[in-house]
Amino acid sequence: MQLFQNKFLNKILNLKTIIIKTSIFAGLAAYWGVILVGTLITFS
Repeated sequence: MQLFQNKFLNKILNLKTIIIKTSIFAGLAAYWGVILVGTLITFS
């Protein structure tokens, strides 16, 4: 039972890490996308 709990806990922690990394990447991509689109609209 202890082994199952450790594996389950590790899977949750790995999933949490992946979600955090993905959200940071998506946030940065959206940020730079807004900057680039705003720049292109300004120059047009």
